[in-house]
Amino acid sequence: MTTRCPTDIDRFVGQRVRLARRIAKMSQQKLGEMIGVTYQQIQKYENGTDRIGAGRLHQVSLSTDQPIEFFFSFSDDVEPRETGRQDILADDGVQRLIVSASKIKSRKLLDNLAQIAETFASTESAEAMSKRAD
Repeated sequence: MTTRCPTDIDRFVGQRVRLARRIAKMSQQKLGEMIGVTYQQIQKYENGTDRIGAGRLHQVSLSTDQPIEFFFSFSDDVEPRETGRQDILADDGVQRLIVSASKIKSRKLLDNLAQIAETFASTESAEAMSKRAD
């Protein structure tokens, strides 16, 4: 019998499980209890070392209050292995930013945060273009 190894998609889904858990402000232990596995198994799902089955992923979806599509939303509808880029949501800093932003109740403050991020991004992009021109 051949052992099926996790694929890039399995790792991507695992990263989304971690993000969904963090947005829900839930520990690995708590999520494990809710879906009937150990926290070690949650770690394996999140790290992409173990594949997560459809039924278990559905339980994660319900437990974290995320739509099932959340776990399969690829940037520009292209799978990460085809782009050669790592998904931006896999970055720990981006995940911390999302979790923090999810706690903001004021629409105005959230819009201000988005404007700040856009300003940083455009400044960084302009600096990179300037360096290339030199």
